[in-house]
Amino acid sequence: MLKKLSLLLVSLCLSTSLWAGESFSSDLSKGYSNFYNQDNLPWLGATYLAGGILANTSLDRDIQDEYNRRFHSQATDDFAAIAKKTGDQSTAFVFLGIAALNRLACNQNCGAVAEWGDRTAQALLVGLPAVWGSQMLLGGNRPHRGKSDWTPLQFDTFNGVSGHAFTGAVPFLTAAAMTDNTYAKGMFYGLSTLTAWSRLNDQKHYFSQIMMGWLFAAKVTGAVNMDIGSNQAMLLPYADDKTVALTFIQPF
Repeated sequence: MLKKLSLLLVSLCLSTSLWAGESFSSDLSKGYSNFYNQDNLPWLGATYLAGGILANTSLDRDIQDEYNRRFHSQATDDFAAIAKKTGDQSTAFVFLGIAALNRLACNQNCGAVAEWGDRTAQALLVGLPAVWGSQMLLGGNRPHRGKSDWTPLQFDTFNGVSGHAFTGAVPFLTAAAMTDNTYAKGMFYGLSTLTAWSRLNDQKHYFSQIMMGWLFAAKVTGAVNMDIGSNQAMLLPYADDKTVALTFIQPF
């Protein structure tokens, strides 16, 4: 399913680029260059390491069982049904439509909401190939179907990175990158986790899988929004060879 979505999004992106001239394709190219960069290999390795430790030990199942015992209920199911929708594939098409409007109708001068949609569409298009590629590479099952252990390059299961967690986080992380209000930024970061949580609640993904989906979203939104003013506070994922963490950056 994610493969089909990726191909459809790329096709729409190419069409939009042709209609809108060089602007969208140029911005998208910058996002790809910023994200698919050898400088990000330590981040990718650290993200895989953190996810792999959770997935290939008992930790993922322990977290799932503990969540089910302590928190899972009809009320959480009802709320998860709403939170999940932000990560549905239809969401991606909505943002592509907003991006087309922003480029075609008003030459990137439709206001903050259109700019937010435009940047969100760029982040989705830049990040989805990496999410899909990681799913194929890592494998891994869903909680209601089996173990979280990775099955590299077997191409029978594709759940090692949650596509819903990625897609659902990108719009809120983009909004967080666009505001210089610390409280609004914190609110958007909190909202960015809801779709990921819904997948854990619904037994669709293990914790390692939603964590990696969210981390991919955080990294790609940072790559797409590198042009945003340096005077803005930002909460970004940090990684080196041994650590994956969130870093709060406030320029002075």
